[in-house]
Amino acid sequence: LLALFAAAAYGYHKFYRPSVSRQNPYHVREVRQETHNVRTLTLAPPAGRKPFAYLPGQFHFVRFYRGDNRYDGEEHHFTISSSPTQPGVLTSTIKESGDFTSSLGETKPGDVVHIEGPYGRFSHLLTPHRKKLVFIAGGIGITPLMSMLRYMRDTRSTNKVVLLYANKTRKDIVFREELEEMAAGKMPQLRVVHILSRPGTDWRGEYGRIDQGIIRRYCGIDMYGMEFYLCCPPEMMAFMERELKGLGVTPDQIHSERFWL
Repeated sequence: LLALFAAAAYGYHKFYRPSVSRQNPYHVREVRQETHNVRTLTLAPPAGRKPFAYLPGQFHFVRFYRGDNRYDGEEHHFTISSSPTQPGVLTSTIKESGDFTSSLGETKPGDVVHIEGPYGRFSHLLTPHRKKLVFIAGGIGITPLMSMLRYMRDTRSTNKVVLLYANKTRKDIVFREELEEMAAGKMPQLRVVHILSRPGTDWRGEYGRIDQGIIRRYCGIDMYGMEFYLCCPPEMMAFMERELKGLGVTPDQIHSERFWL
C-alpha cells in the first residue's frame, strides 16, 4: 500500500499536475530589476482566467519556456511575492544564486511559463488570533513576508508588525522604498529595522547580526502573545531560533520558512 501511495503521489506531481498546467499556460508580463542581483517576474494567466487562489506567504513551482518555446528542462520553486489582493497577476522575486537564476536576464515578456501551486503553510493567516507579529528576514527571505505585508496593507489590517531585515549592504535591500511607504502608513502598524553586516561609513542604522539585544530593543522584553515568522538562510535560521528560545519564546510561536541557495 505504501508503494502504491508513493507511486500515485509521484505520478500526480510529475504527470497529472504538469498536464493540467500545460492546458492553462501563463506568460511573463514584466521582468523588473529590483537590485543589482534581484529581479521580479510578473506572471499573468491566460486571457479570461484568474490566477489560482493562494495565501500570502505560499510558493509555487514554475517551468519556463523561453524564446522559441524552448523548455529549460528544470522545475523551480519560488515564493509568491505578490498578494492575493493584487488582481490578475502573480509575482516572484528571485535572486541570482546559481546557474538557472543567473540566467533570468534571458527571460522576456511574452515567454510561456507553466505554474503549479500553491504550496506551503507559511502564512500569518493561519494564526489569525495573533495581532502582534515579528518578521525576521535575511536577504531574499523577505519575499514571503512581503507578500503578507502587501496583503495586510491592501486589507487595511490592524496588525502590529516589526520587521527585522538583515542584508550585507545597503544596495542589497530589496523593496526598500515600498517598505518605507508601508511604514509611513497606518495599516498595518509597521516598523522596519534594517541590519547590515557590511555597513558603509555613512550608515547610521543597526549593524552586525540580529541577536537578542536587537530583538529586545525593538520588540520589548515580554514576548508573550507575539508570533515570529522567520525566512532566512539555514545558518541564520538556526542562530535565530536559538536566540528566540533564549528569550523565552516558545516553539509554537516560531514559524519558519527554510530555503537554500
